[in-house]
Amino acid sequence: MRILFLSLRCPYPPHRGDRIRTYNFIKQLSKQYAVTLVYFAESETDIESAKHLKPFCERVEWVRFRRSFAFLNTGVHCLSRYPLQLHYWYAPQMQQKINQILAQDEFELIHAHLFRMGQYVAGVQGPAKVLDLCDSLALNLSRRAELESNPWLAKIKLDCTPKRFLVKWEEKRVRRYEVDIMKAFDCGTVVARFDRDYLLQQDDRLDLSIVPMGVDLEYFQPNTGVASAPVLLFTGTMNYFPNADAVIYFCSEIFPHIRERHPDATFYVVGNQPSEAVKRLETQDGVIVTGYVPDVRPYFEKASVFVAPLRAGSGIQTKNLEAMAMQVPVVTTTVGAMGLEADVGNELLVADTPADFAENVNHLLDNERLRTSLAQTARSRVEASYSWEAIGDRLKEVYTQAVYASKHREERKHT
Repeated sequence: MRILFLSLRCPYPPHRGDRIRTYNFIKQLSKQYAVTLVYFAESETDIESAKHLKPFCERVEWVRFRRSFAFLNTGVHCLSRYPLQLHYWYAPQMQQKINQILAQDEFELIHAHLFRMGQYVAGVQGPAKVLDLCDSLALNLSRRAELESNPWLAKIKLDCTPKRFLVKWEEKRVRRYEVDIMKAFDCGTVVARFDRDYLLQQDDRLDLSIVPMGVDLEYFQPNTGVASAPVLLFTGTMNYFPNADAVIYFCSEIFPHIRERHPDATFYVVGNQPSEAVKRLETQDGVIVTGYVPDVRPYFEKASVFVAPLRAGSGIQTKNLEAMAMQVPVVTTTVGAMGLEADVGNELLVADTPADFAENVNHLLDNERLRTSLAQTARSRVEASYSWEAIGDRLKEVYTQAVYASKHREERKHT
């Protein structure tokens, strides 16, 4: 089967959630299918990275992303009924490139990553079409708007009133559009059950399958050594609101309670593009903000506990899966654990108040046997449920379903 795979960003290097997902999808699909990849190149590095993707693809094409045009197009359409980011990610050159490829070659299936890329093929007839929403962006935006209404944010001197208005406005448009565009595709995929349930509440006729995030179990191999000092770790892209909020919240409300019992505890914030508010956390004793690192594994290897006090976001948190694969015990929130098939209490710990979260971390720091037990069962979980090979098989099942639905639709047309 020949597949046209539309990725919003260059899938290489796979160092953030959306790139990790698309890179591993393509890698697994290449074992059985002929893949033509098209993506937006946001930098010269993205253009050079095409060579790393060619071993898995029959053809790799890119279109240069013009940020100035993106802002202009968003401004021109600011009163549109469609989501702002749909206009931000629309480029005539991308539409021309996709149209050209479809005219040149025949494909049995089109895979669009996120609705920003789905817009380019919503009207295409013929091939089966799959839209990978990943998560419900409307649900994500709804949580963010609710969080930004919290007066706690005033403590860190963030004026969120205009942001909250824009987020709520965008959330209403996205909620409607997510459902509408799904109807133009044969099948859709999301990473977690609660995202699927949320979308089905909007329209129960949508054909949605769960294809979760995964983890590279060969790359993320545990270090059997024991951490000699209490080291806490958080990883992620640090200009992403849910991640920035999580570490600021942790340093303000949770970390002081941990330092009362463990005054030598260190908290590492590891991830590229930290916001100014995140950078300022380094003024707090025991906090280290690294910025971009080429390899996160050395930080996992010296970590005693992985902390993910997320209060916003949706989908499965890849950071938790990577920590579990590296056999670092995880303490997270209900939001952080959502969508994750894990036994709370045996494979990770969950707490939603600062006091409870700090107590769980302190309990792990005080109990090496518990840390080891939690870490080992967590590794077993990701081996059983979250290898990319197993997830690739799930995706191929969705493709089979989409091709069947597409053929059935064409037959109905002719009759």
